[in-house]
Amino acid sequence: MLGMVSQDDGIGLMSVTETLDSKIKAQEEKLKQLKAQRQAALARERAKEKEQARKDDTRRKILIGSCMLKITEDDEQARAKLIAQMDKYLTDERDRKLFNLSLNENSLI
Repeated sequence: MLGMVSQDDGIGLMSVTETLDSKIKAQEEKLKQLKAQRQAALARERAKEKEQARKDDTRRKILIGSCMLKITEDDEQARAKLIAQMDKYLTDERDRKLFNLSLNENSLI
């Protein structure tokens, strides 16, 4: 009989679609895991870049400080200018003590 589906064919078709649905769900879960892995890798990369930028900034500051110390080593006028700038710039008591700067009302703000 043409056009008629036997009981076995109906069961077989259900089994195939269930298998396909199961495979689709497994692939969707794998895709979800891969996306999570990609997000984690991107977050690690951003953190690494941020850390490197911080290290570069710290290194620049150290090099600038080293250069200023060298410049002011033999130049009393340059040293006086630097100390005057430090006096204006530094407000934290701990920092001012490090450079033997007196505490003033500006440093207490």
